[in-house]
Amino acid sequence: MMTWKQFYDGYLCWSDSTVSSRLSQISDLQNADTTEIVDCCQCIDEALARRLLRKAEKVQLSLTYAQVAELAAFIGDEELLNTLAIAATGPCTQEVLEELNNNEIRDDVITNIAKRYNLQDPNEGAIWQPGVLQKQIDDLAESAGQLADNLNRINKTLEKQKRKKKSGWFAFLGVLGDSNRAKSSSGFRVGDHVRVKYRGQEGTIIDINGNLIMVSLDDGKHVDSYEVSELEKAW
Repeated sequence: MMTWKQFYDGYLCWSDSTVSSRLSQISDLQNADTTEIVDCCQCIDEALARRLLRKAEKVQLSLTYAQVAELAAFIGDEELLNTLAIAATGPCTQEVLEELNNNEIRDDVITNIAKRYNLQDPNEGAIWQPGVLQKQIDDLAESAGQLADNLNRINKTLEKQKRKKKSGWFAFLGVLGDSNRAKSSSGFRVGDHVRVKYRGQEGTIIDINGNLIMVSLDDGKHVDSYEVSELEKAW
């Protein structure tokens, strides 16, 4: 028989076959320091490490969550790791929970740990969870439908505004045409190029109000009103 202290003090100098043989001889593994067990598992063959961890689990030696997360980085036995995670004790941080989740610990085990320590479940809302993907698709379809409705409303509003502007523009043109026709009796129309008889200045008629004609002079700086008798066509 051999104590854990004797095993731990000597295993680094032994061959794998010797380690395998003496693993069976440990008589007080339940009293071992879990830090030493994790340290030993990192230094021996993985198959031997799994044997040591199963012996520890059999004698109900509980590891911490952080230690299980550390072991999960190099122990490939998912069933063993989940068993150790379920039996783990001590505090658990969000960072450790994330690490466990990324190393093959089952979703239900992660959820239970999160509830126990009031942590955020890393798998909550994950796309592979039942119904999550369908809900996201439904939400996307609903958003697309709302967007289409909004675009339709915007288009209808724009069409109404276009019709109003077009109607207003045609009405304006109609009034302008009527005004020009009514005022054409003076011999001048809006847009005619005229000359001020007594000044020799030229400009363009921009408005006609009875016998009073408004002219924008060619210098671009002055607008003035003249009577019909004061103007003559420049061409």
